[in-house]
Amino acid sequence: MKQLLLRLYIFLALLSSSVYAQNIFNKGGTSQKQYFTTIPYKEVKTKVIIQCHINGKPYNFIVDTGAITAISPALHKELNLPVISHVPIRDINEKVDSLQMVSLKNIQLGNVTFNDIPTLLIKDSLLFDCFKVDGLIGSNLLRNSIVQFASQTHTLTITDKAGILNLKRKDASKMLTSERQSDPIIVIEVINDKLHFTEELLFDSGANSFYDFSYKSFKELLANQNLLKVEAQAVGAYSIGLYGVSNEQENYRIFVPELKINSYTFKNVTAATSHGGSLIGAQLFKYGTVTLDYINKKFYFEPYEKEPANLTEKSWPFIPTAKDGKFVIGLVWDKIWEGKINPDDIILSFDGMNYENTDVCEALITDHTSKSSKATLVLKDPKTGALKEFEVTR
Repeated sequence: MKQLLLRLYIFLALLSSSVYAQNIFNKGGTSQKQYFTTIPYKEVKTKVIIQCHINGKPYNFIVDTGAITAISPALHKELNLPVISHVPIRDINEKVDSLQMVSLKNIQLGNVTFNDIPTLLIKDSLLFDCFKVDGLIGSNLLRNSIVQFASQTHTLTITDKAGILNLKRKDASKMLTSERQSDPIIVIEVINDKLHFTEELLFDSGANSFYDFSYKSFKELLANQNLLKVEAQAVGAYSIGLYGVSNEQENYRIFVPELKINSYTFKNVTAATSHGGSLIGAQLFKYGTVTLDYINKKFYFEPYEKEPANLTEKSWPFIPTAKDGKFVIGLVWDKIWEGKINPDDIILSFDGMNYENTDVCEALITDHTSKSSKATLVLKDPKTGALKEFEVTR
């Protein structure tokens, strides 16, 4: 498989119930006590994919702490589970649809079996097909366990015995969980010289970003004080959620001088605003071991390095996305390209790589590897078919 040079922004889950008053997902669990299991995982575009067993048969699931447990239509058909109800669900892009809910009678993770888990039936999804998975393991299943992500060994540990993990108090902070589906909510600190603020946000292992800042919170903050530097502003649609590409919306790219998670510092963080709320995503796994203690409501981050992490990066003037089976421009940051590079322009080639016949799934799951600071971009206007060629820098 060839390596792609561009990165798509994929938020597979952030499934959340629109029925806030009802606690219909935090049910079921395991009857086992004093359990401990370590499961190897495969990382695909930051997604943590583990093998589970249902009725003794293996299936691949993404572990997604921002999601409700879910299965694909194919697995639902195979298991022949009765539909319990229909639930309105929103994705990361704030799109809402009604999904069927079933009860997953048993699912085995390592040597631990979970029973009677409320589970959503996902409609046909390009993302499920591309990642070749059968479902999601959500926080409603994990809510009575301690879950540790160790990226150096690519292992996921699930236990109800905190002492066996040798967790350190200095690496811990308080963790809240949502009432509707037990999403883990943590607190971070954002610092700009003498100015700083704290933010409660979701830890979402299903998001492939490091930090996404709530658009609503950003607009409110911007109205009150100049705390964060705006690097760029644009209108477009690029993030891919459960129900496809987001609607066209205003977006900002912001620069955060320092961001602290527990006592560890990340410097020079670039973040995009998110219309689905703030979150810390799976990019955090690069920098340390993450442990979610749902039982004792603690969030642990044990960094791999003592020195602060420097996340400095230079961005291209556009963000690509997948639309109608093609690789296209989703959003254009820089005003100088207005009227030249446009949303929905089809990307034919970039930096010498041909994208004209690139499979969309390949674009979704392959990390970009470009080290160039200058590149040639060739586009096709979707309306006229005219070809355009530009030299772009970052």
